[in-house]
Order: sequence, then C-alpha cells, then structure tokens
Amino acid sequence: MRTGDFEPVVALLAPDVECVTPQHSLQGVDALTEELRRARPSDRFELEFETGDWKRLGNDRYSCEIRVLYRSTVSDDLSYSRDRSFELTIRDGMVSRYEMRFAG
Repeated sequence: MRTGDFEPVVALLAPDVECVTPQHSLQGVDALTEELRRARPSDRFELEFETGDWKRLGNDRYSCEIRVLYRSTVSDDLSYSRDRSFELTIRDGMVSRYEMRFAG
C-alpha cells in the first residue's frame, strides 16, 4: 500500500483468489490488485501501519486486525485512521480468499 507496487503480493495469490469487502466481491488476481490500487490514498498522505498478531482460525484460515494511520505529507499531522480486520484462507500455499472488514 505504501509504494503501490503489488507484484510481491501477486506471487502469494492463487489465480482464482476471491476478494470480499464490505462494498463488493471480486474474483481473480487482476481484480484484487486493481482493488488495492484503487484503495491507495493520494500522494498527499503517508501511511503507517499498526498491526496485531495473525491468529490461526482453523481450516487454513488466519485473521489479523490492522490500524492504518494517514499522515499529511504537507503538515506531518495525523489526518485520520482506519481500523480493518483481515481474514485470509490459504490453499496449496497460496491465498485463495482475502476478506477485509471494517473493525472497531
């Protein structure tokens, strides 16, 4: 998210990865990376991440909560933050399902 370079992420995704967000669901690597590009904030913000530990849920599912801090590149002030919950399903060593929810 910081750099906009999602190629390292693509190497971890199953070709038919399912992406589920509160707004909609998508299928496939191209759709997921486009969603990540779209969600990236403008260059007016620096991103900082506060992450919790990944938790094993069973059945090859893992979850983690993340707080993203958006700092203005103009004033270096914290502009806003977003809490998110992520759940991944791993199949054959690849992420087959990516689910993002609003946390908090």
